[in-house]
Order: sequence, then C-alpha cells, then structure tokens
Amino acid sequence: MARKGMKFLKRPLRTGRKVISGNRVNLRPPLMRDYPHWVKLRRDNQRYLQMREPLWLPDELTRRSFRLRLRAYNQEARQDRGYAFFIWNPDMNQLMGAVNLSYIRRGAAQMGTMGYWIGEDFSNQGMMSEAVGLLCDFAFTTLSLHRIEAACMVDNEPSMRVLKNNKFKEEGYAPRYLKIGGVWSDHRLFALCRDDLAH
Repeated sequence: MARKGMKFLKRPLRTGRKVISGNRVNLRPPLMRDYPHWVKLRRDNQRYLQMREPLWLPDELTRRSFRLRLRAYNQEARQDRGYAFFIWNPDMNQLMGAVNLSYIRRGAAQMGTMGYWIGEDFSNQGMMSEAVGLLCDFAFTTLSLHRIEAACMVDNEPSMRVLKNNKFKEEGYAPRYLKIGGVWSDHRLFALCRDDLAH
C-alpha cells in the first residue's frame, strides 16, 4: 500500500517537524514560521478559494487567527482527532496548499474525513492528487484507519478528479450539505477503504 521511498511518521504526531516525502510534493504539519507563506498564498488566491470554502471571517488572515488555527490543529493531533498538513514543493520553500484529516472516529468506525485546498497556480497539475495519495497512505499505514470520507461540490470537476485518481468511489449525493460562500451547497460524497487499494 505504501509508495516506495516514502517516509512515514510514527504515531502520535506531535512535534510538527516530520515530513512525508513524495515525488513532487511534501507534507508537513504547519508551524508558526509558515505564516508568511500561508498568508501570501491565501491572500493571493482569495477569490479562487472562496468559491469552494465557507465565508472567511474578517480576521481570517491575521497572525493571531493563524496561531489559534495551529493551536487547534495541535490539540486535535494530541487527541488523535485530526491531522493537518501543509503541501510544499520538494525544496520546502514554496507552500502550495493544505490537506487534512478531521473528525477521526475510532472504535468500530476507524474512519476520518478528508479536506484539501490548493493555490490556483498549482491546480490541475497532479500536485493535489499526489498530496491526497500521501495523506491516504499516512491514514491507512500510520494511523491504521479503515475508511476515509470526502465530499466535493457538484460542479467541482477538478476535486472529483483528485478523488478518482486516488481510487475513491462515489457513494451518494447530499443536498445542502455544507454552507459554502454563505449558501448551502449540494455535494457529491466519496469514500475510500483500505482494502479497496488491494484490488
């Protein structure tokens, strides 16, 4: 299941300094020093990103907001409820986007929900497909999850391509699933189980 040459983290993920290395992208948990990269990428892509995200708060791009975001990420990782990663180029000097696992359920479920975003200049080049693949390998191999769920807006063909490139199967249609840009939006629902990758 794991791709050759990949470096995996040992659970639990706490320090934020480990890197999951791919061919064209690397994943690393966000750090406070990433703020200048993050705020520039988000600001430069604000119009592009807001088409697919909940409404941004007035202080969305402030350093304080970023610090609170990191605090929440770290708490979720400590409690094994979620894991956030920034997507970097191989030299780790260009931030391209982010991918995360949230709402992790253990017990009989052993599943989590995946979300992701990428800057417009890096879209439609296979970068996000690789990043999602790395996250899936991390989820199944390091976290021992059984199932990953994801959803995308019904007109978001690039996002659907990312999921299908990683063998996600479409499972349903959810009317008014998430409030995007202030409007309750219909979504298509996808999932991938660990044993799907064995076929």
